[in-house]
Amino acid sequence: MTRSFGRRTVLTAAAGAVAAIGIGAAPARPAAPAAPAKAANAAETAYAKLLADVHADYVNGRVVEHNGWILSQHEFDTIASRQQALKAASAAG
Repeated sequence: MTRSFGRRTVLTAAAGAVAAIGIGAAPARPAAPAAPAKAANAAETAYAKLLADVHADYVNGRVVEHNGWILSQHEFDTIASRQQALKAASAAG
C-alpha cells in the first residue's frame, strides 16, 4: 500500500513547517526600558551637560582658584550643591 502525497499536501506541509520555524525563530519584543535605565540616561545627560558647561568655561577663560585648585566658574558655583548631593547619597546608602 504505497500512497503518494499530492502536490497540495506537500505545499501545505512545507508552508506549515516554514511558519513554525519562523514563529520559533522570531526575536522576542524588547521590554519597555526599566526606570533605572531611564535614570541612568538622565544621569548621563546631566553629566554630559556639566562637561559641556565646564569646557565652555575653560575655553572662555572663566576660571577660579579655590583651595589650590583651578575650577571653572560653573564648578565653583555648584560646589555646595554637589557636596550636599554627595552627603545625601552617602547617608542614604
